Amino acid sequence: MSEKINDKQYVMGFTWTGYRNGRRFPLLINTFSNDYKNDKDSIEILGEKFSRKIYYPSFLGGEKVIEGNEMVIIYNGLELIQRPARLIAFIMELRKKYGFKKMFYLQGISDPYLLPVLSYLGINIFDDLYIRKESQENLKYTVAGKTQVDYNPLEENIKFAESILDSIFLATRDGTLREIVEKIAISGKALEILRIADTKYYNEFSQVFPSRTPYIQANSIESLNRPDIAYYRNKIAEYTKPEHRNIALLLPCSAKKPYSDSKTHKKILAGIWQYRRYLHELIVTSPVGLVPRELENGYPARFYDIPVIGTWYEDEKVMMKNLISSYIKKNNYSEIIAYIPEDLDFIRESLPENSKIIEGRVTDDGNIAKLASVLKDTITGDSEYAKKLDDYRAILRFQFGEWIMPYLSKIKLINSFHQDMLVEDGKILFVYNESIGRFSITHESGKFFMENNKFNVSIEDFNPTSSVYAMGIRDATTDIKAFDEVVMTYGNELRGTGTALMPSRAMVDMDHGAAVKVRSGVKK
Repeated sequence: MSEKINDKQYVMGFTWTGYRNGRRFPLLINTFSNDYKNDKDSIEILGEKFSRKIYYPSFLGGEKVIEGNEMVIIYNGLELIQRPARLIAFIMELRKKYGFKKMFYLQGISDPYLLPVLSYLGINIFDDLYIRKESQENLKYTVAGKTQVDYNPLEENIKFAESILDSIFLATRDGTLREIVEKIAISGKALEILRIADTKYYNEFSQVFPSRTPYIQANSIESLNRPDIAYYRNKIAEYTKPEHRNIALLLPCSAKKPYSDSKTHKKILAGIWQYRRYLHELIVTSPVGLVPRELENGYPARFYDIPVIGTWYEDEKVMMKNLISSYIKKNNYSEIIAYIPEDLDFIRESLPENSKIIEGRVTDDGNIAKLASVLKDTITGDSEYAKKLDDYRAILRFQFGEWIMPYLSKIKLINSFHQDMLVEDGKILFVYNESIGRFSITHESGKFFMENNKFNVSIEDFNPTSSVYAMGIRDATTDIKAFDEVVMTYGNELRGTGTALMPSRAMVDMDHGAAVKVRSGVKK
């Protein structure tokens, strides 16, 4: 197999898929093949030998693993799977120790309905022992679950499990693994594992989950706690509104994204256009909670899809109310106005008593006229209004952190070739990408990141071109997730800017795979 194919490595969260030694992972081992050899003194798995000895169950000696050069064998899988909380805790401890340096092989567990969530935890290798046992009991796997047949369906069951692994590979490559995990969570145990991972190990998953994915198909309540969405909501709870936007206007969401392109928002905004520069528009929605208008082109606001049925789960209501309360405590507004349909009435509890609420059909001409009248009475000659530059400063703070703010005091906004750019003394610092609602780093602003050691990938002594591979990376700051904007440095030299393709731990641990997509390199 060519080196080009061997270099195809994909990381999404803790999941690693790709090629190694001519084999594609995640992998299902055939225990009746040369991949799984037994002799008197050793066991050989995928060409790697392990000494044969007695391994005790965890209740006698605690969870143990067998460590090889390329893999770690979790040998008490059948026992651990009965206690999902303990299984996840154990895998997280292994991940903390080994990072992405070794593959994880969970013995004895190949239930196809558990494969997605186990891969999501970081398991790379499975064996067919469980499938063989269930096939002998005439149980056949289908897309709707297991069914009893009158023959041994081993071959069909192996193909079914391998098709699931194929889906995991493709979904990891394409950044849609979370959707696969939620869709194939047929068994109660799979859901239990996912919910424990989301709630008890949010910090661990949020550190490695991509900062954006192609889309979010929020079709189940499990989407409410996906790491990227929960991370966004936590940041919004601490979000600092743009300067001079002192009047808050809460609005409902829309099916079309960005919201301002929807028929509903276009009609509302057309009726209040003369007041908008004085307002801070906040969209109330689920599962993301609250979206300031300046963030509507960004992730996840522009990229999620949710069934719109006019009712909300109680969990969604609690989430939205809590987030609105936290946000309003963080940001002081002179006035708060809510223009909402009846199904959002529950957010009243989160608003200050003096808030002005207009409730009803939001596209009704009479209601829009009422909103315009309230705004006319609220906005006075002394009211401040915000500029686009204020919004862009807030986006940069949200994207990179509070540390960036001292560098933004003298910036100006220009538009060149229909693209917004932030400049200082004629030098371009940041370029706004409207399609993803984020700013790109330039060579000039790259110096800020290098000085503060933020979003910094330390590389070997070379000039980066199209891609930087993991083998050429010396270190990376821990704030980096896949698809974050980064700088590449060698010592005290800025060598380039680009987009991360892996979380920082994977960049440092792995020897193969593209880790950074280079936007521009700096000549030595």
